[in-house]
Amino acid sequence: MPIEKFNTTQKFKPAPNTQLLNTFLAKGYHFQDSEKITFNSIDLFYTRQQITSEFGIGVDGGSFFIQKQDVAKYSGKRLGASLLWNHFTFRIGINIFDDFNEFVPTVQYESKYRQHNYSLEYTHQNALFYTFALCPYEKRIDVHHFSASDYISFRNNKDLWANLELNNFSNNDTEFTGQFDWRFYYDTLTNKNFSYHLALEGWYTTHSKQTTCFYSPDFSDTTMLRIDPRYIFSKYLGVKAKAGLGYSFADQAQAYKLGLWFFGTPKENLTYNIGCLYSNATRFSASSSYNYRECDVNLGYTW
Repeated sequence: MPIEKFNTTQKFKPAPNTQLLNTFLAKGYHFQDSEKITFNSIDLFYTRQQITSEFGIGVDGGSFFIQKQDVAKYSGKRLGASLLWNHFTFRIGINIFDDFNEFVPTVQYESKYRQHNYSLEYTHQNALFYTFALCPYEKRIDVHHFSASDYISFRNNKDLWANLELNNFSNNDTEFTGQFDWRFYYDTLTNKNFSYHLALEGWYTTHSKQTTCFYSPDFSDTTMLRIDPRYIFSKYLGVKAKAGLGYSFADQAQAYKLGLWFFGTPKENLTYNIGCLYSNATRFSASSSYNYRECDVNLGYTW
């Protein structure tokens, strides 16, 4: 899966049950890399699925900061309100920074067709949330973000996720990125509580313009083979991991990732997930020694 983007339409999806109308999601995120960039955020989301048979509403709020050690630190808050109509989510938000504010419109469409679960999204906000760099904040560079994704569920616990993104930056740079994550093999070890997937993932990006403001390669890529083991101790605690090894042909460098998460459903309709991923994939820097760590905490409840 891709590195986290600052998504303003986070959703918690419980098991299907028409009686569960209210959803609460708490989400924390941490990013830190070898170039001394740190990004932290905490966000709360509440959704009422059905005010009528066709309409629902949602509200959200949170805070974030980004800093580069010994250089600068910027912080902000964000607030938003959403209208849910059939397969659409319309959100109007505001990002409140230290010295300026911006409105953030978001439109998202989600639907299903047979095994396909696809999503289309448009949003517009400051580019720091897509680059994890200080320069877009300082120079007020914003981005029109478009994405299309499809999640296909196959039999025998196999699946494929694919995503296309187009980011049109206000400094006249256009970024196009394609990603996929294909879990092509599944098996159990000793018992059903201990299982694993074998997966192949890829990330490929190109920029129309190179700039010193943020990492904008003419072309960069990562292709990786991965194993995802999982052990479920009980409904209260499960452990899952990711370990991958791959290669970047554009950068002529070996890529790897290691991650570990804890998860569970301690009460009916209450779930949690917490963990961290460490990788050297060149997502935000051309440095041959580049690496990053990202951690996330998710708590979801429906009633």
